[in-house]
Amino acid sequence: MRSRNRRGIGRASMRVRLAVAAAVLVGGGAAGVVTVAASHNGPLAAQSAGYTTHKLSETQALSSAMNGWNKSPNRSLATLAEMTPMRTFNMTPFHTHTLALQRGTVVVATRNAFVIKSTNRMLQLWYVNHGTKILNVGGSRTGMAAMTGGTMAVPGHMNMNMRTKTLARGDLVFIFGERVHGKLIAQLVLFVAPVKPAPVTTPTAMPSMTTSPSMTATPSMTATPSMMATPTATAPTFTGTNS
Repeated sequence: MRSRNRRGIGRASMRVRLAVAAAVLVGGGAAGVVTVAASHNGPLAAQSAGYTTHKLSETQALSSAMNGWNKSPNRSLATLAEMTPMRTFNMTPFHTHTLALQRGTVVVATRNAFVIKSTNRMLQLWYVNHGTKILNVGGSRTGMAAMTGGTMAVPGHMNMNMRTKTLARGDLVFIFGERVHGKLIAQLVLFVAPVKPAPVTTPTAMPSMTTSPSMTATPSMTATPSMMATPTATAPTFTGTNS
């Protein structure tokens, strides 16, 4: 009996090894954990639980990020970084709401609204209110990953203004919000602000003024004697004797 039990145990362990090997092969060698499930009456089974990552849908990522924002903004940013890539503008229904999101560049910015242009040249007008969260993510890797979503190229040598808290023309943005009565109301705005180079002013050479005499003095008149002096006549004198 003991030998039979030992043989049964040996066969079971062999099955486990084969199942593990099969799971690793199916997983392409990338399986990190193998879960073994056994039942008293059924055969042993193995299931690969490899470290596979999957992207979150837009509604999953956005709802999770916004619900946990006040508790941990950094975790919410990490959640947004795992969202399905979205390059331009999209709207999606969520229960009784219509969610909207966009990636692009600011072309017009005012106090209460701004216009975003996506890579497909689509323009969208967004409004902000007292509940809109605006975050400059220029100094955060997690924030940059959430803003770009792997779809926007940000040059590594780009100088960024990490102190500004307001949007300006030329900023790169990711916006999430809701469409209400035909208007896009922003709930979350992630942006980076490239430093704008100061305009180079080229001095313009001004022609120098040469002063020239406005008038050349010329003698107006040459004085000529009006009358020549002539010698006066000399009275003749008589000499002789009186008779």
